[in-house]
Amino acid sequence: MISVQSHLQPLNGNKLKTKLTYLFSVFTLYLLLCSSSIIAQEKESTDIHKTKSSATIGGVKYYLHTVEKGQTLFAIAKFYKIEVNDLVIENPEAIDGIKPGQVLRIPVEKKVLVKQEPSIDTSNCIIHTVEKGQTLYSITKQYGVTDEVLKKLNPELLNGLKTGQKLKIPSDKLKTATAQVAITTNKEVVEEKAKEKIVDQSATTTKIEAADHVTSPTKKYNGDLKDEYNIAFFLPFHADESNAIEIEKLVKGEEQFSNKTKVALEFYEGAKLAIDSLKKEKLNAKIFVYDVDDKDSLGVLTLLKKPELASMDLIIGPLYGTSFMPVAKFAKENEIPIVSPFTQVNKILFENPYVCKVSPSVTLQVERMATYVVDSFQTQNIVLVNGGGLAKDVPFYNSFKKTANDYLMSRSATKKDTIKEAKGLNGLQALLSTTQVNVVVLPSSNQSFVTDFISKLYALRDKYKIVLFGLQSWMNYDNLDFEYLNTVSLHTPSNTFVDYNNAKVKVFIKNYRETYKTEPDHFSFQGFDVTYFFINALRQNGTGFLNNLDQLKYNGLDANFEFSQFPVESGFENKYVFIQRYQDYQLVKAVQ
Repeated sequence: MISVQSHLQPLNGNKLKTKLTYLFSVFTLYLLLCSSSIIAQEKESTDIHKTKSSATIGGVKYYLHTVEKGQTLFAIAKFYKIEVNDLVIENPEAIDGIKPGQVLRIPVEKKVLVKQEPSIDTSNCIIHTVEKGQTLYSITKQYGVTDEVLKKLNPELLNGLKTGQKLKIPSDKLKTATAQVAITTNKEVVEEKAKEKIVDQSATTTKIEAADHVTSPTKKYNGDLKDEYNIAFFLPFHADESNAIEIEKLVKGEEQFSNKTKVALEFYEGAKLAIDSLKKEKLNAKIFVYDVDDKDSLGVLTLLKKPELASMDLIIGPLYGTSFMPVAKFAKENEIPIVSPFTQVNKILFENPYVCKVSPSVTLQVERMATYVVDSFQTQNIVLVNGGGLAKDVPFYNSFKKTANDYLMSRSATKKDTIKEAKGLNGLQALLSTTQVNVVVLPSSNQSFVTDFISKLYALRDKYKIVLFGLQSWMNYDNLDFEYLNTVSLHTPSNTFVDYNNAKVKVFIKNYRETYKTEPDHFSFQGFDVTYFFINALRQNGTGFLNNLDQLKYNGLDANFEFSQFPVESGFENKYVFIQRYQDYQLVKAVQ
């Protein structure tokens, strides 16, 4: 039995519900909207000093620090002798950066946590002697173990890998290592025979990703199978703003719901269809839905005082980092699994083993793209382009370079076979080949630079065969010419991909149309996948389902899930990344 609980005052005579029914023909949402009233804050001194000015908020005494030009979170945290993570938890908006004039709350009494490192059994290890030319990446692939596990067993690796160094390797990986070597040998024979041929762009990287995925040591989560589960959704419906909109103006298009409200509605519509599907599989649950304003940090803290929240078995949302951090802290304190559907940054996983991040980070996407490029185009002319001039792109450039070169070396390539590097388009042209496929990789998020680069690359189409690799964020650029993207065969990594020819997708679209009398959006697919996967994991495995999360695989409508956790005191990240490309003027999966 599924029941949707309502503990809060109705929205202005159910005005919002009427609007939603009229505009979207939706089922009754029974939104459990938390009160958006703001508790009056105690008067704060306008003359704030770093160590003297303070205020008591919610029973906790804080220093009030005004950010000055040039100050960083790290410097402020160091000054007050607290962890950066604790500073962000107390000031959730700081996860998106700080600026001069911003007031940060610093707890006067620092919590002292005794952190006990998990013990590692070294009694069943074998010893590997590092040979000349070996890299950490090649060793991890040889034994089928992650570099994090190696560093735990061999702390000296923090100072680098050296020839002759003795490394401890888990003995249970020995058999895996033998099998992996055999696979590599077979692949080398095939590659030698096909050395002068162009590699099929649809070649799969399934074996690579299977080798990359190693079950990580996990925290032991307490839990039981229950007759009924409590599940909470935190979504930004912004009910007060929506209630203020006149329905006549909505119909005429003179006013509209905010983008975040639309996203929340579409996500929940997909979630409701997932819940309906699970209901047929005998799911018994109470669904609680809360309206969370991601800009109202005090309202979020007030909401978390509601007594029923501590009894939740699963929390989905909030959707955005600012409001997610305090709810995640609450979830950790109460040992409740919590899911972040959209956020890509890994900060939210730090020291919180109850967080599950659905969207792979951009860095992970770039790393997966690098293994795909090498696996599919090793015999071709691979050129990594440094361009765009944005500091935030430097880690993506370096990640691609390191991952691609390490993977090349693991496949017995020599140093001269490492990928080429070019500075901008002029540097690229000097490295282009007229006899090979030119695989151009541009990990830049500078929209104006990317647009200009692609148009100039398109102009070279008659002279060179080009395959371009970029970032997922390019899909949001509205000034890219489809003709250009198709001609240069643009490939990008992506955490989502909807195959409209898939039977499950067709069934979902049919059900969605019948229920809501409109077409599903991208967020509707995401709402279904996230809700179905996690609630089904809860239904089948009980409240301790995180113990098995890294063993649960899911091929969804919009996303595939393969979660892993490392280290044990941090959360889970979905490691599955699609590679998509333009073909015949539409996006298709490059990896089937």
